[in-house]
Amino acid sequence: TSRSYYKLSVLPEYQLVLAGGQDLTFRLGGAFDDTNRDDSDVSLMGDITWNKVNSDNSLQSVYVSYAQASQVAGYTAIGGSDSGGLFRSNYNLERETTQNFEVGLALDKHAWSFDSAIFYRLDDGLTDWTYNLDSTSARAANPVDIETLGLELLVTKHLDNAKIITSYTFLDKSEDYGSTEIDASFYALNYPDHRLTLGAVWSPTDIVEVRVDNEWRKHEENILRNGDNQAFFTHLTLNIAPSQFKGLNITLAADNPWGESFEEVPGTPGRGEQYSIAVSYHW
Repeated sequence: TSRSYYKLSVLPEYQLVLAGGQDLTFRLGGAFDDTNRDDSDVSLMGDITWNKVNSDNSLQSVYVSYAQASQVAGYTAIGGSDSGGLFRSNYNLERETTQNFEVGLALDKHAWSFDSAIFYRLDDGLTDWTYNLDSTSARAANPVDIETLGLELLVTKHLDNAKIITSYTFLDKSEDYGSTEIDASFYALNYPDHRLTLGAVWSPTDIVEVRVDNEWRKHEENILRNGDNQAFFTHLTLNIAPSQFKGLNITLAADNPWGESFEEVPGTPGRGEQYSIAVSYHW
């Protein structure tokens, strides 16, 4: 079950300077992956990026990219028992490959920034941990082909002594396991259809920093999950660095203070509430 990995990547880049603070960047290359136990594979990657720097130093950027990637399953998926235990291996797993087509737009102003991307991904033979209703506690390694359509949006707003960050992610997946014995997935199909975040960093003084992170998600249904498919999490952090003690830092944190019991892994208890204090000193 031992394995040696070999990888070589080459990605040449050419930049074309245009008038009016614009430039075009071209990249085209690939990667070679091999092991002492599996067939090798060559992956293609490349992108075209247009940038424009305006007279006020704001930035506009648009890119189009295509990337392939390849990997082989790890020891747990191929080197353990295929009939017993919590994680059951599959000795027939082959190399996993993926293709990703993506278009993105970024705007960077003095007081705010906006990043966005829409992508379409094809996974071929992706190793997933699945289960059937006859044995819901056991995770079995099985290959799956997945088509994924995704959208990502990120907005950052800068204030005098604070920063606000919000994001939205949409995912839609279509899967094919090639088998009727698989009832559901623990991981590859355990994803949020919609995910919204809102965070803020506030520094009322030079020695105090307050961070707030909120996340709402609506998950794809899973027959093993107990409770709702929606969840709302909050994480609070207070950092204090007393000026009279240089190098001292005190952190107070609260994770999931509302006691959200959402099962992030179906059939497994949620994260619960956690409160912590940390004191560090460096010199």
